[in-house]
Amino acid sequence: MKDKEYPNKLTFRPSKITLALLTGLGIFVTGSAYAQDKEEAEEKTDAIEIIEVKGMRSSIISAQETKMNANKIMDGISADDMGALPDRSVTETLQRVAGVSIDRYMSKDDPEHFSVEGNGVAVRGLTQVRSELNGRSTFSANGGRTLSFGDVPPELLNAVNVYKSPTADQIEGGLGGTVDLETSLPFYHDGQKLAFSTTANYGDLIKETKPAYSFLYSNNWDSPIGKIGLLTDLAFSELSTRNDSMYIRPFFTRTDLAGHEGEKLYVPRGADWRTMEFNREREGQYLALQWEPAENQQLVFTYFSSDYDMTWNEDAIFVGNDALAIQIDENAKFDSKGLLRKGRLYQPNNIPMGSDVRVSTQQAKTQDFSLKYYFSNEQLEFSASTQYVKSDASGFDSTVATEVLVPYIDVDLTGSLPSIDSDSAYLANAANYTWNFTMDQLYKRKADMLAVQADTKYFLSGELLKAVKFGARFSDTSSDNADTGYNWSPLAPGWLNIVSGDKVPAIEDLHLNTFDNFFNGKTSSPANVYAPVVSYALDYPNSYARLNDKFVYGSGSEWAYWVQRSLDADQYKNNQSEKTYAVYAMADYSLDNMRYPISGNFGVRYVKTENGGNGYLTFPSTSEFFGEGAYSPIVAENDYSNVLPSFNLKVELTEQLLLRFAAAEAMARPDFSDLAANLSLSASVKEESKDKDTLTADDYDLTSSSNYNPYLNPMESTQFDLSLEWYYEEGNSAYLALFSKDIDGYKATETVLESYAADGYQPYDYRVERPVNAGSAKLKGAEISLNHFFNTLPAPFDGFGVSANYTYIDSSTDTELTTQPVDTDGGSYGKMPYIGISKNSYNLVGMYEKNGFHFRLAYNWRNKYLTSIGANGFNGDTAGVLWKLPVYNAAAGYLDSSISYDINEHYSIALEANNLSNTINKNIMSQVASGDHYSAYHASDRRYALSLRGSF
Repeated sequence: MKDKEYPNKLTFRPSKITLALLTGLGIFVTGSAYAQDKEEAEEKTDAIEIIEVKGMRSSIISAQETKMNANKIMDGISADDMGALPDRSVTETLQRVAGVSIDRYMSKDDPEHFSVEGNGVAVRGLTQVRSELNGRSTFSANGGRTLSFGDVPPELLNAVNVYKSPTADQIEGGLGGTVDLETSLPFYHDGQKLAFSTTANYGDLIKETKPAYSFLYSNNWDSPIGKIGLLTDLAFSELSTRNDSMYIRPFFTRTDLAGHEGEKLYVPRGADWRTMEFNREREGQYLALQWEPAENQQLVFTYFSSDYDMTWNEDAIFVGNDALAIQIDENAKFDSKGLLRKGRLYQPNNIPMGSDVRVSTQQAKTQDFSLKYYFSNEQLEFSASTQYVKSDASGFDSTVATEVLVPYIDVDLTGSLPSIDSDSAYLANAANYTWNFTMDQLYKRKADMLAVQADTKYFLSGELLKAVKFGARFSDTSSDNADTGYNWSPLAPGWLNIVSGDKVPAIEDLHLNTFDNFFNGKTSSPANVYAPVVSYALDYPNSYARLNDKFVYGSGSEWAYWVQRSLDADQYKNNQSEKTYAVYAMADYSLDNMRYPISGNFGVRYVKTENGGNGYLTFPSTSEFFGEGAYSPIVAENDYSNVLPSFNLKVELTEQLLLRFAAAEAMARPDFSDLAANLSLSASVKEESKDKDTLTADDYDLTSSSNYNPYLNPMESTQFDLSLEWYYEEGNSAYLALFSKDIDGYKATETVLESYAADGYQPYDYRVERPVNAGSAKLKGAEISLNHFFNTLPAPFDGFGVSANYTYIDSSTDTELTTQPVDTDGGSYGKMPYIGISKNSYNLVGMYEKNGFHFRLAYNWRNKYLTSIGANGFNGDTAGVLWKLPVYNAAAGYLDSSISYDINEHYSIALEANNLSNTINKNIMSQVASGDHYSAYHASDRRYALSLRGSF
């Protein structure tokens, strides 16, 4: 299909890179040169800023030489021994790197469910980051294009490298950069290597201890057929955490409040609270075989497997009222802007609240098989590789809810934490609860990729050019997905016509959530709440059938009977395919005998992408008006090409001072989850219509519940980097880096009204949300980093050191009106920042190392950043206003620590602590009329881990 978004992708933009190339090449004619020795064969020596967990001082000293000789911009974290990365997850480890930040939500589009270990990774503010395993693309079947870093056991990794500027020989696909997970190989070790670790993990809020362990064996032998190496690595860990949350819902403009008629005041729709317990198991397996039949040949086979099994369950009470029906008591307090700060919320016939139990499970497995052949001599290097990735994921989500009509909600927003409460005696009476709804979701995803690649590098003896490299890569990716979507089904809400059935649950059907030690006791515990027993959520589908059999629905409500959805049904399936064809050419250059010696590389990469998708348009089944679940097929195809030049320059101003410059074009393909050829339409009863005896089509809110666009094109960036590095003393260094990115094809979610009609039914307008290439974005920023050991202090104080980095990013977007947020009163926001970018962030690490004693105290902070626009809970249709609010994560910092002691050359013990600061993570809901205010508060465990490690 013709590329509708970018008919002239390269118009004007490549000229910037061309100008950069010519500027850099102009330096070459200012002096003569002589031939340089052959560059190192191993390109992994390009790593920059290696942070060692053990031997921190010696590691930083040795990293200086590596950094000074590097020909590309990157940062890294490595472990000098198996299982010794500085955190309990790869995601948490990455946040220590300059320019890298993480978010702490389970899903990028869900700011309501907190993730203790962190989830999404952004490089220089951009979440469009490629993931690699040993320099090769890898991914999880989670709908994205990256490996789920939280699924990977850090015990299997030798290093984590972050590439911030591309070269032509790197696989395309990252706007922010590329994260490469590096595993060990047998030849990395001299002879036999045996290592193990065992750990106990404890969370102070959930008050549970879980185990973790890992084991590594490596050896290599000389044989008649050459040198042979074997390495195997196993890791397993469990984790249990708890998260408590409170929510203040969107504020609405009111001029009709009793006692305040005519005044413009802002009152929230309501407030609610919940607690969630999270449990996961993570298992990793790694096998590497190396064979060196001759000194200039090598064959390497690796197998990597990551298994992830997660369950979380949640008790919640949440508001379900008409936002414009809320009233306030006469003692309510407002601030100078008219914003409610403290008061009692109530409404005629009480406030409807849902009280639910929810269980969510996920099982995911990724396997990576790769085979690579190396050959080298004095004139060339050649490599050829093939890779197969297989990834599976499945999940189940089940919610069973009761309804309780609370007389009031007391809200106090005057303190550092809100106080939310209601009538305790009323909520403690099980007779006040009625069955409300069930909601289930099933999904199953399978994805695989076959990739082949060949690279050749010729060494030259010219005065300027030292080597040329060219290669090609082909990949074939397919994905088979089945997802029932959220199958919401009412049980006995008051607005249904129920002929018979007991709406009130039996006491044995309920459990009382007492919210013990809520927020670690930092705020008053909310009222105890009854919710269905967890077996109702777990015993799907039998429990759903039993609940539905309790009721007989009358005329106009026959559609309310629950219908089990099957993953085998066609309308819930979608299939995707993608093929990529890439070729590149690159040259290495250097001029060593100039006053200011220079070196670097330049090249160009061309890639063509072909996408295909098959899925279904599905009509609502929750009413007799709109199609009763009818569906029809969708077939989509798209293709596009990208030309990606790159240029890297290093200038040696002195032996201690280096200047670097890089320019490149980069691209990032849309996530597979965005490209699905699916559109699922939904119909739900409007809040103001729930008291009606008879419903018409006008009483339904018509939306889309699956938001995809198979015709999305990639985001493209023109980027420049400039850095100055100073190595002023052995072990001590500092650098300043400046960068900018101009992005086209910025992805945003648009909201439009579109008309659809099932066969034999009238057409209706649906509020459809889908991702689109909506405009452009600009980023500019700076990084500052320092490593300093206090070598001149007298012993024992000469063991102290500090590592610090700071990142500044300024961003803006220019998007179409249909993608921009809208306030609850219809107010507009104007230009928005780039989603996921904090303007300021920093890491500060204090270190001490002496006589086998190692101590680290690390503080990580980032200021507020936009998480989403119009996410669940922050969008709606009220009084004719289609509103969708921007939600920010508030500024937050986390303090972690580790202390270890080398018992002898083989054994060490360590104690690690995460979230020592006991940070309360907060969301900020931005509204034009009422201003910015906190919308959510999340409290989680402080975690402790006691470890024993052995190495032989």
